[in-house]
Amino acid sequence: MIAWIIALSLMVIQVLNLCTILVMIFRRRDEPIYIIAWTMIMTFIPFIGFLLYLLFGHGPIIKEKRTFLDAIEEQYYQQAVDSQLEMMDSVSTIQSSYMSLIKFNLNYNRSILTRRNTLEYFSDANDKYERLLSDIEQAQDTINVLYFIIRGDESGKALIKALAKKAREGVKVRLVYDDGGSFMTPSSVFKPLKEAGGIVVKHYPAKFKIFTLNWNYRNHRKIVVIDGTIAYLGGMNIGDEYLSKNPKFTPWRDAHLRVKGGIVQLLQLRFFKDYAAVIEDISDLNEVESNIERYFRSVSLDEDETFMQLVCDGPDQKTDHMRAAYIKLIMTAKKSIWIQSPYFIPDSEFLHVLKIAAHSGIDVKIMIPVIPDNHFVHRTTTSYIKELLEAGIEVYFYEGFLHSKIIIIDQEMATVGSVNMDVRSFSINFELAAFIYNDTMAKQLVEQFKLDQKDCRRLDFEYEKSKSWFMKAEESVYRLLSMLM
Repeated sequence: MIAWIIALSLMVIQVLNLCTILVMIFRRRDEPIYIIAWTMIMTFIPFIGFLLYLLFGHGPIIKEKRTFLDAIEEQYYQQAVDSQLEMMDSVSTIQSSYMSLIKFNLNYNRSILTRRNTLEYFSDANDKYERLLSDIEQAQDTINVLYFIIRGDESGKALIKALAKKAREGVKVRLVYDDGGSFMTPSSVFKPLKEAGGIVVKHYPAKFKIFTLNWNYRNHRKIVVIDGTIAYLGGMNIGDEYLSKNPKFTPWRDAHLRVKGGIVQLLQLRFFKDYAAVIEDISDLNEVESNIERYFRSVSLDEDETFMQLVCDGPDQKTDHMRAAYIKLIMTAKKSIWIQSPYFIPDSEFLHVLKIAAHSGIDVKIMIPVIPDNHFVHRTTTSYIKELLEAGIEVYFYEGFLHSKIIIIDQEMATVGSVNMDVRSFSINFELAAFIYNDTMAKQLVEQFKLDQKDCRRLDFEYEKSKSWFMKAEESVYRLLSMLM
């Protein structure tokens, strides 16, 4: 009897595996390497492999919510199509070599070029937190906040306290946090803000529901918009570790921006679209629709002449906006490509264009942290070092935890955002990045990169020789799995 039960169970598992593979081939039409990898996993560990696919391989179930925000987005885009291409041709402050990148982002990513922007760059979270709390204290009307991680520590409580104070004063406060990134944060942390009248919602609660598996698809963006005139974006979440208070991740290096100008409207729009996707009661959105001028302020002519584009991507998009934008960005380089990222797990095409650039004589530097916050991810990252070195790419280990997510091209333009150089950021998470066409900001990032180099170890082939057989085995296995998760 037991033998029959076991045989029947194995048969059911094999049928499930076969059906899953057929769905990948004929329904989803995934990449061949993706199908082969999942087939291997479900063959060697049948039941566990099937469960892993349900958790990590199944695409997100996203309910489309058509709102007035779509009309605003379309209006912005049409205005850009009608006027911005002509405007770019008459602007002398942007290098001509970046015109094709700007047009690509506009046409492929629907990323609008904003003209007047004032930027403030933070490499240290202490400075960013102080500035953010000061801006929150001075808020008069509205505060919209979205973070991947909000810890229940001193930093998280300080933010909630500041937001609750403004909510009691009559400021409209909305807070969205990712339930996966903030999984260990007790809901009681947000209680003071709720009691003060603020709105607090989770982005895709991390629940396991068969055929509604959004657990793997997290909102990795960091957005704060204050009074519709000041905004923040970049790599810093809210937690004591970002302040180098966790000895394991000290020193902590990061990159974040405070912005004013045209880009703020786009960040406000992005916040509300993410907010609309996860709220159940749309009455608050009706208030926004009735008071558009309250949230989408006109741009002051006093702002700097800094051009920016906001590129957003996520599993709700049908195209790979971020990956394509970064590949196009790298292809525009003529002299140098400098990258900082906590994780470097590129797909074959992204890695290929970097190698082509290096073999073409372009100075390619990649800086990653020596301290791992995730063993799986760090070991996968180190699996690429030999290939990078063989292509003539300089690789640096930052002696601390490097969380900065930037690309600097020719020391003339740069990107700052939430995007890691890995498959997860390119294909799975909800992300955003600012493309900054301003050599002053680029040079500021260059100077910070050079300062960071003083705290780095430059890797060579001796590093590869020092790897144990077990480390190399880990790299091989993790690299295969990284393409799936």
